[in-house]
Amino acid sequence: MDHFAKSLWVLALCVAVMTQQAAALDKSKGKPTGEKETPTGKTLIKKVCSSSPTKDLCVQVLSSDALSTTANLKELAIISLRVAARNASGILADTKVLIDDDELDPDIQQGLADCKENILDAESQLEDTIAALMVNSEGDAQLWLKAALAAIDTCDASIPGDDDILSVESAVFRKLCNIANSVIKQLPNPTKS
Repeated sequence: MDHFAKSLWVLALCVAVMTQQAAALDKSKGKPTGEKETPTGKTLIKKVCSSSPTKDLCVQVLSSDALSTTANLKELAIISLRVAARNASGILADTKVLIDDDELDPDIQQGLADCKENILDAESQLEDTIAALMVNSEGDAQLWLKAALAAIDTCDASIPGDDDILSVESAVFRKLCNIANSVIKQLPNPTKS
């Protein structure tokens, strides 16, 4: 063999070895060979929130947990659900204060008591949503989330008017649940409901 042919042979051998080393390195990182790296953290949050009608709130909610810097989609969904659950707890606390107001009409107090029960249901359904995500049941998660939204709708219907503090808080609750729902829908292979 002449010098040029030997050089090509050595070059081809080096390329083959380097390719094998790169594949081994990808495999040791747990990444299938040739697969793109899945975005996490801020990059994923920007991507998830890019189509949200409440983009700024979406980014704020998904960035609110220290774990969000390395979070994947499922973890972002759980973060958003926890924020929604804290919001529901706030609504519940405000409802309890209003129920104890002796100056309110008894019909309004009854509506508030009914609302309180629905908010308790919504909190429970958010926990069920998180549990469904933890066992990779995205379809069930969406169903539980819809149930939580229905519970807050029932709460709103039991109280007259739409400019009171509870109506304002329930509007925020809906936005938080819609953020969680949009994240859940972006999970791989979500079950359609």
